[in-house]
Amino acid sequence: MKKLIRLIPLLFALLLSCESPVEPTGSAKEFFPLKVGNKWYYNLTYSDTTSIDEIWEITGRKTLDNKEYYQMVTNRLKNNFKDTLYYRTNGDTLFSKRPEFNEQIIADFSLKINETTYWQDDLKVTKKTGDTMTFETPFRADYGYSITFKKGIGISIQIQNGFIYYKLKLIKVELK
Repeated sequence: MKKLIRLIPLLFALLLSCESPVEPTGSAKEFFPLKVGNKWYYNLTYSDTTSIDEIWEITGRKTLDNKEYYQMVTNRLKNNFKDTLYYRTNGDTLFSKRPEFNEQIIADFSLKINETTYWQDDLKVTKKTGDTMTFETPFRADYGYSITFKKGIGISIQIQNGFIYYKLKLIKVELK
């Protein structure tokens, strides 16, 4: 009995020294590096299996609603379609904006697996490792969305399923 009483404090100290597993974290800047001159090259596949190569490039900075954004120009090479979207980070959160609309949260990298943020629908964290984080909306008959970020790289895969299916897959990245 005396041996057991002496072991109790030792076992208690051992239990206190054990750390619970902690999910890796990272700031939004780590998961989506924004700097003028950065380029991402994507393969874009639609439901009709048409492949359109797409280049995203940060071409400048702009102040919108008293907040500083990076201007990202998307160029679809096959049809020379260009689009501009604005991104900014604040701590663990990535935001996007079009000048005519309100700012939206694209990702919150502080979330744990199964937690959600809101972007056109609930974005639930479905995968989180040291360098990868995936957000998904519930896939339903008419819509579903998934976006995967890689630390130090940005968006590696984006899938939308619904009336229009597309898959955006990163081919190459050039970071400044």
